Amino acid sequence: MKIALVVYQFIKEKGGVESYVCNLSKQLLDRGHEVHVFAHRFSHDRDTRLILHHVPAIAFWSPLKYWTFAVNAPKIIKKAEIKFDLVHGFTQTLFQDIYRVGGGCHWDYMMHTYPLMQTVFGKIVMCLNPRHSSLLFLERIIFKRKHYRQITCISEQCKKEIVNHYKVSPHTIEIIYNGVNISIFTPKNRTTYRDAVRATYGIAPDEVLLLFVGSGFKRKGLKYVIEALSLINKSQKTKLLVVGKGTIREHQRLARKNGVLDKLIFAGVCKHIQEIYAGGDIFVFPSEYDAFGTACLEAMASGLPVIASKSSGVSEIIAQGQDGFVIHHPIDAREIAKYMNVLFTKEKREQMGCAARQKAEMYSFEANTEKTLQVYRNVLNIHH
Repeated sequence: MKIALVVYQFIKEKGGVESYVCNLSKQLLDRGHEVHVFAHRFSHDRDTRLILHHVPAIAFWSPLKYWTFAVNAPKIIKKAEIKFDLVHGFTQTLFQDIYRVGGGCHWDYMMHTYPLMQTVFGKIVMCLNPRHSSLLFLERIIFKRKHYRQITCISEQCKKEIVNHYKVSPHTIEIIYNGVNISIFTPKNRTTYRDAVRATYGIAPDEVLLLFVGSGFKRKGLKYVIEALSLINKSQKTKLLVVGKGTIREHQRLARKNGVLDKLIFAGVCKHIQEIYAGGDIFVFPSEYDAFGTACLEAMASGLPVIASKSSGVSEIIAQGQDGFVIHHPIDAREIAKYMNVLFTKEKREQMGCAARQKAEMYSFEANTEKTLQVYRNVLNIHH
């Protein structure tokens, strides 16, 4: 097949959708497909088998950036004069055969990210913001005017948002959960990295290491983990390693107030995150809102039991009490503490970590690509 992948930035290091498209492109190339990437920015380190097409966009102001890319991408595809079997869009554009929604509806994202959105006045202020208003308008045009043949979503939660907001038929939406590289994220890493990671952060051999990974500490629910830490038995030897970007001082103040500041370690952004998972024992992810939450899947692939919130799409693949625990929303620190206490038992932790790894193997990059190819075939059968 000749496949066009459309994304604003084709840069793996950016993470999220950018990393996903880079991984998908490699999987498609390995299966013998001809892959073209239409993007505004590219990484220097890229597969030489790819055929790249630059999409111009006015990048200095975000509302213009979104709109100019959305309008220009279909023009550049047309100008290329290549008969593509499929155009797969990952960034909002005014034409694609398959539109992958990787972050839910922008309105829901705003509702869970900005406290201002809790009042009518706040909603008006936020919607007057050019960035948000342009994204909401662009999203509306894509769904209402059906600038796609097929939609894919990364979770049922994401699908429900689109159906509710834009009255899209549920039958036109396929769920393809995110994938994980099960050879990079593996329990085998413990042998190589565990001792070194724990030594780097001063974790004693008898301390249980809780991991929190994610940028944007508020939305990812770090405060609930800190509150839960204050509720566990004081004799329990434990540390919380926080990886990612966020408001450190604010959360240090909260930890001090709760008497657990000595248990917190802020590591900042870590490039080789698979090594961090190797040093951990329990992964805690009480996100207030996440269309999926790939970090949780990476932790599971690394053999860690997880505690995730119901408001994260990843909760849909967790079997309660078998490979992880799902806490309810609004998030309750007491519930997190309860599940932490269960997992402080080494035997239980190892048993659930093993089950978590088995579950993650069902969501490998390869499985994700096979599901994507099935959607490609379905769309081609319908429209040929």
